[in-house]
Amino acid sequence: MERKGHFKAFPSPSSNSSSNPSPSEAAPLVGSCGCAPHPLPKFQHPSHELLKENGFTQQVYHKYRQRCLSERKRLGIGQSQEMNTLFRFWSFFLRDHFNKKMYEEFKQLAWEDAKENYRYGLECLFRFYSYGLEKKFRQEIFKDFQEETKKDYESGQLYGLEKFWAYLKYSQSKTHSVDPKLQEYLCSFKKLEDFRIDPPSSEEFGRKRHSSTSVEESNSHRLLSNSSTSPPSARFPGVQR
Repeated sequence: MERKGHFKAFPSPSSNSSSNPSPSEAAPLVGSCGCAPHPLPKFQHPSHELLKENGFTQQVYHKYRQRCLSERKRLGIGQSQEMNTLFRFWSFFLRDHFNKKMYEEFKQLAWEDAKENYRYGLECLFRFYSYGLEKKFRQEIFKDFQEETKKDYESGQLYGLEKFWAYLKYSQSKTHSVDPKLQEYLCSFKKLEDFRIDPPSSEEFGRKRHSSTSVEESNSHRLLSNSSTSPPSARFPGVQR
């Protein structure tokens, strides 16, 4: 569940299956030798500035994006803290300002990371689907949501399926048809707690499934999700969504 709070620095990424904490769950920064942390400088990260109302500019975005992609290329997949901020930015920005080109790049890079077992970008993508479709339904995005959820589940993960389950439960729209295969997968999950279980190996796909890490986030998870009174920049810092 997203909670309003201060922005937390991303930790150094590690091999990140859904069983590991997402970068936004980092512990508070501490000073050297265990002393109290020094006051943080008043620095506005580009991802925050771009999410402010009327704060998005192509020039700032392209410079920020290039910096993130360059660091990802230099350090390797899953090793760039700046790339994690870009994944998170895309997850928030596209909910209110959908851009096809930006979305396709988001999806491509998230899956590239996931194939190397770094799933933070993919988790951001599923949060975009689940919460973004609540805000504004787009048929083509809903179709993608279903396809990506099946793909994720068939790779042995539960995160995407949990987000899709939550969307169906909390969305005000109840008329969308769901892919029959996805309906079959959902039959085993009747309540949120079911996603905490690590099921036995799947006979169909021959691998053990990884439980979703988003259950705690989802327990109170739609209470603030559609607040129209908070600007994106207020909902973005320090929260997992």
